[in-house]
Amino acid sequence: MKKAISMFLALTVMMTTFAVCGISSTAEEYATQMPEQKEHGFITARDGAKIEYAIYGDLNAEPLVMLPCNGNDMHIFDGTLLPEMAEHFKVITVSPRGTGASERGEGKLTFDVESDDLLFLLDELGIEKTHLFGFSDGGNLAIVFAVLHGDRVLSLIPMGANINAWGTKITNQIGIVFEYWILCIQARFSDDPAIALKRDIQGMMVGQPDLKFKDLEKINVPTLNIYGQSDMMYRTHSKKITKSIPGAKELMVKGGGHSSCFDYTHEILLPEILGFYKENKILPSDVSPAF
Repeated sequence: MKKAISMFLALTVMMTTFAVCGISSTAEEYATQMPEQKEHGFITARDGAKIEYAIYGDLNAEPLVMLPCNGNDMHIFDGTLLPEMAEHFKVITVSPRGTGASERGEGKLTFDVESDDLLFLLDELGIEKTHLFGFSDGGNLAIVFAVLHGDRVLSLIPMGANINAWGTKITNQIGIVFEYWILCIQARFSDDPAIALKRDIQGMMVGQPDLKFKDLEKINVPTLNIYGQSDMMYRTHSKKITKSIPGAKELMVKGGGHSSCFDYTHEILLPEILGFYKENKILPSDVSPAF
């Protein structure tokens, strides 16, 4: 009976999953343009969990940490932004807890915990300050980190981010919560740790993060807030994020949804991101996309 219930619940999850994160297949066209991986390793977080990272690009350039979306690891940017960013930065990609080869660790998965992991990573690599790019939950984490550890941030680009659950469109949030409940029930009737891990990772989108717009006033670095024209976040929420960060600018990707913003990597994202870096003198004015 227990096995039958687990099988039923697994099927239910498959049928009711609301896609909120992932890179479209158009990225495959650029997957062969991957830069050389200069370093791969693990740092030990505060609770002893091993967190995976990799480094690409010019080791003497300014660092750029790229943070993936919920449930995905450090390879999520392989076929899209990473090749270009590695032309200009020392790029550090990270697999958050429970993804890639990173360990789950103990306790509840929260953005505060992952922010602490990122702080340990920077300390371990001897990086005093870094540029941040984060997509979806990675964008949320980048914002949380910039609020908590603003002295360690050089610039900030969140994409498809929200600062609290109220920023997510109700149709998407219902799907997120429903899937979380299904995983909670499934984990109750299963001894499979993978199911419990999926539940905990999914749970990061339920009630997290929990920032207020006034918290964003603490961020005092060049910021470009990116979101899609048909993103899963309310446009009013995205615009208020921009307005709440002093001096921040925004980019609404016309035709883009949440993950489908990456369909416009070479047409919109890369030119706009490089333009942002040039405008803020982070990159030379004569830089142009290499890919």
